[in-house]
Amino acid sequence: MSDLCIKILECCAADKGVLRIDRIGAGVGIILFNSSLKKAAGLHTLAPHSASEQPKNPVMYANTAIPYALAELKKRGGSPPYSVAIAGGAALLGAGNGAGTGLKVVEAVKAALTKAGLTIKLDQTGGSLLRSMILDIDRGKISIT
Repeated sequence: MSDLCIKILECCAADKGVLRIDRIGAGVGIILFNSSLKKAAGLHTLAPHSASEQPKNPVMYANTAIPYALAELKKRGGSPPYSVAIAGGAALLGAGNGAGTGLKVVEAVKAALTKAGLTIKLDQTGGSLLRSMILDIDRGKISIT
């Protein structure tokens, strides 16, 4: 079984094996998965909004990352409906400076998913812990730890 590990500011699509996003903190990990087609994309975004419609790295910003991931899935034969899971938005610095950054990214991700007509099925955001997301494409199971 192949294991695809997605890094920060990266988006990858797969159709078999395990897709993993580790060390999700203030940013947000997102998995889009069509279980009947066995098509999935995982991405790890860090900022809420880009001022540009075509930033150098579209995965950096929630408002450009979601359309980018959907386009990558479409190139590989993916189509809705997608199961959507998100994790992250942690306040790793405590209640002081930077505590709201993660929540802003979460809000922007949720807005971008809504704009794309997608509904979140699994949401583990907020808090103060690092998280990992794992999608076993072959079994159709998403888990967040």
